[in-house]
Amino acid sequence: MTVIKPPARHPRRALIGLALVVGMLLFTGCVYFNTFYNAKRAFGSAEKSRKNAGVRARGAGNADYKKAIEKALKVVDNYPKSKYYDDALFVLSVSYYHTEQFSKADRRFTELLTNYPESKYINESQLYLAKSKLAQKEYGEAMQQFEMVFSGNYDRDVKAEAALAIGEHRFSEKDYAGCRQYFQAVRDSLGNDDQKKSAQLFLADSYFEALAYRDGLSGYLQALEMKPNKDEKYHILVKAAQCAYRIQKISDGIDYLNQLLVDQLYFDSTGVLKLVLAQGHLYDEETDMAMRTYVDIAEHEKNTRITSEAYYNLGLIYQYQLDSLSQAKEFYDKCLAGNPVAAVRASALEKSSSIGKLKEFARQIKIDSTTTAEAIDRAAETQYQLAELYWFNLNKPDTAIIEMQYIIDSFPTSLKVPQAMIALSAMVRDYKADTAAADSILREVMARYPGTDITPVVLEELGLRGTDADSGYVQWYLGKAEDFLVDDTNLDSARYYYTLITEKYPESEIADQARFVLLWMTEEFDPPGDSSLILAYQQFVDSFPGTPWTALAKKKAQYTPARKGKGASGEIAGDESESDSTAPAYDSTRIYSVPDSELDSALADTTKKYVDPSVVAQIGPDGDTLMTLSSNIKPTAQPIQFVYPTEAYVTEWEGVLYFQVQLDFSGRVVDVVQKTFASIEEINKRALECVASMSFDRSKFPSSYTKDWWVYKFQVTLPSNLR
Repeated sequence: MTVIKPPARHPRRALIGLALVVGMLLFTGCVYFNTFYNAKRAFGSAEKSRKNAGVRARGAGNADYKKAIEKALKVVDNYPKSKYYDDALFVLSVSYYHTEQFSKADRRFTELLTNYPESKYINESQLYLAKSKLAQKEYGEAMQQFEMVFSGNYDRDVKAEAALAIGEHRFSEKDYAGCRQYFQAVRDSLGNDDQKKSAQLFLADSYFEALAYRDGLSGYLQALEMKPNKDEKYHILVKAAQCAYRIQKISDGIDYLNQLLVDQLYFDSTGVLKLVLAQGHLYDEETDMAMRTYVDIAEHEKNTRITSEAYYNLGLIYQYQLDSLSQAKEFYDKCLAGNPVAAVRASALEKSSSIGKLKEFARQIKIDSTTTAEAIDRAAETQYQLAELYWFNLNKPDTAIIEMQYIIDSFPTSLKVPQAMIALSAMVRDYKADTAAADSILREVMARYPGTDITPVVLEELGLRGTDADSGYVQWYLGKAEDFLVDDTNLDSARYYYTLITEKYPESEIADQARFVLLWMTEEFDPPGDSSLILAYQQFVDSFPGTPWTALAKKKAQYTPARKGKGASGEIAGDESESDSTAPAYDSTRIYSVPDSELDSALADTTKKYVDPSVVAQIGPDGDTLMTLSSNIKPTAQPIQFVYPTEAYVTEWEGVLYFQVQLDFSGRVVDVVQKTFASIEEINKRALECVASMSFDRSKFPSSYTKDWWVYKFQVTLPSNLR
């Protein structure tokens, strides 16, 4: 066989091929190295920008960090076996962190720590991993990581970063005492100059926020010696001025502000600085100087937010120091005409409105023999609102006391007088610190209005609850009646006390309840078998409108006349109407109701006990049974907050109101029906508005219940100042 030899390769061609291969390798390596080099250069530029901007700055160097991410990703994705892989991975991870892509940073730092335990970046990566977890609000794990770095064998600069991170987190959590050891460690031994300065500023701020103004001032003055930049100097001197004010070093505080006011660098902040300056004049009781400063701000400052605040402060001076409400209202209105989002706007509106109400509440009635009781009550109510206005809104306690006393002296027959006397007692006790005079007024209430609805309030104020005096009033009789009805089932005694309430205290709100329960007892235990009970319920509705019991009486009035079964003679006992051979036998243990009304069925309970209105609340619009929302499920949004009304201060009504709420798919309340009511109409109104504004997280609801309607229990509690 003939062997065919391959053609001989030309030596020159072989050299050219080898050169091409080497060239390609060199070119590929060059591209890789240039990519990594560009990533490092962009990263270095970003780090420099961030550090120059200060520790507290955010967003500095973002453009360069993003460029570093782009380049480093090419190295990480295309050259996983490169000797520079951990370098590129570190650049990528840190850049992710400083561009607030914390979950990506977390993942990449974890990769570096797991796969490259000998990397020179291991210590910094451990620190950044902790910071990434903190930024993702994984607080427990983050703090463990930081503490490990801070107390471990790490470089000083890494430990300084850990200490700053722990300190800043604790500062943000208002743990001002707990953050200081970390800032002190940075300032005293660990940090570089910038870190020491930042730690010192945080230390000073921690004292300021904790109201330790003397230590705060000392801290700010130390920071002033640490070469602060423009923004840091502004922060230091303004805070130092405020600290100085609070420790009565007013002139020192004004001097700190003047250092900024004469510096052209802070020209744009002149208005704000003058506001703080005026505050110092007020601390120094230099009211005229403060007013001139505020006027100067109002006339020359272009920032409407600042001018609005100046006008507001002028209003405060005229209202509280110069006692000129009309002039104060003028400045409050100027504040309102300024910046629509000024922080003081809401307060200015409230104060202007309060002053404006003075004319509305002015004494406008002259009582003579022709004045009706209703007119007297309306005048007393208006006068009461005027006294409250002076007390709560206008900070004029002396005038409030005079106006409250005017009710007692001028409207002695008004139903508002006992409430006014109790309020006057509280004013005398709180403002004049005269316990004897306050108690004397309360004892006069007991003498003039014995056994009425206000008796428990007076007993509580006098500390007599549980004593021999704690008996013989309308609520006490109600308790006796309920005990006999529910606990002892002594119907005659229960009727006696309910009747006593209606006869002895006919004007009491509890009398309405007693009248209703008497009807219910007749229905439940001694039904007449004719339409007389329905007529009695209808009369109750007509005679006592607007009570919580009226709604129940309306439902009761819809009952069909109850009929007894046929006797031996075939006649219907107790009824002269024609017999109905198809009617079921009368059951004396039940009251027959409209068949479609589930509510009536609930009220016609056969347990021989009164059905609580809260049970009625569970009967839905379609007659179905609704589920009550667990007390653990709180609203996720509640734009309209419930504010306890002043109308309820005397009765001090507290309790649970039941509502039926319809929720849409997102958990927002789209319809609401109030099922139980407070004795104060304003409480009902405000509670209804509050509930109607709510939203809930439907993911927390029981999955087995698929209806849109729920029962919601709304708790009404007294404000702390009334307890």
